[in-house]
Amino acid sequence: MRTSRAVGLSKPGRVIRCLGSLLAAFLLLIFDAATPHAAEKGLSNVELQLLSEAVGQIRGHGLNVTTSSKRITDDILRAYAQSFDEYSDYLPAKEFAAFQESTSSDYFGVQMDVEQKNGVLLLFPFRDGLAARAGIKAGDQLLAVDGIPVAAKSVYVVGSMIRGEEGSTVQLTLRSGPSVPRTLTLRRYRASYQSVIWQKGAQAHLIQITRFTKESAEELASVLRRIDGDNRLVVVDLRGNQGGSLISGRLCADYFLKPGTVLFHLRDRDGVRPIVAEESMLLRNPVILLQDGATASAAEAFILALTGNQRARSLGTTSYGKGLAQQFLPLSDGSALRLTYAEILGVDKSPYHGRGLAPARPLPKSLLEADFSDEGSMAQLLRLIDE
Repeated sequence: MRTSRAVGLSKPGRVIRCLGSLLAAFLLLIFDAATPHAAEKGLSNVELQLLSEAVGQIRGHGLNVTTSSKRITDDILRAYAQSFDEYSDYLPAKEFAAFQESTSSDYFGVQMDVEQKNGVLLLFPFRDGLAARAGIKAGDQLLAVDGIPVAAKSVYVVGSMIRGEEGSTVQLTLRSGPSVPRTLTLRRYRASYQSVIWQKGAQAHLIQITRFTKESAEELASVLRRIDGDNRLVVVDLRGNQGGSLISGRLCADYFLKPGTVLFHLRDRDGVRPIVAEESMLLRNPVILLQDGATASAAEAFILALTGNQRARSLGTTSYGKGLAQQFLPLSDGSALRLTYAEILGVDKSPYHGRGLAPARPLPKSLLEADFSDEGSMAQLLRLIDE
């Protein structure tokens, strides 16, 4: 799941958000003025007193202002976190609990990611998962869950609305582009599934990595050990892969490169540092990567590692362009901050966030959307590569 900004607020809600933004700006000024030691420890007593005074004045004189201290605190923290970038956020305890539930192996859903972009919630179904088989396409806009509008709701809350008891159903109202909204009814099943799928074809090996999970590296290593040495082309399909675990993505990249090779760089508060391959190289075959506009995050880092070291060529269309990495920082009341801690840079230290990664060669739409487990489609792809 990705972070979400509130949209479609009522007038009082917009007032609160504006006040939260003003207080966020105030907090920025405080942190900028504070010494590094004070910033690490939080606000000083003088700064806390000033903040309390400002909140008191707003509550005492503002129009349509909430009287809930907890709501004010939530608004300030969320506005401050979201002022950094679109992926940073503050999660109240209920929302953080919903996120933790989504990472459990015991939850039941319909196998898709929900992501916020430009004020709307977008759906990205897992390749060959339940949502994809029901006709949901990458980038479809989610409008309601079981008839309840999702505008202004956190992506984590929406995720918990979609999940439920195994075998139960959920109704999703969505829209593809400018089309008329439609409602689909899907049955929930266990969300765990194989993230690495291998097919040994007559002309090439096809490896689909649908997303990077904690099991992906082990699954991929098992496949590569069986492939290495036959010298045929290996096609790694990353279309629709929204990322997942950056750690898993870099481990998978290790298997294609010699130990010590720079995979990519991370730019964090301490500067720019290289991330290098540590695991043994498991495959020496020639490699082609497939990408599309839904290829994002850890999948883009994987592509950076292989193409930046001339280990593979990429085909498809420009990727999503999410080059920021986040971490969760739990707080004492059960809430948490989700903060961007680093930017992912290429082997040559070039950024791609917001722009995406251009393929070495674009694919026509017929091949961009093709099923390469079909030998005919694979033959067309190989002919294009040989041109």
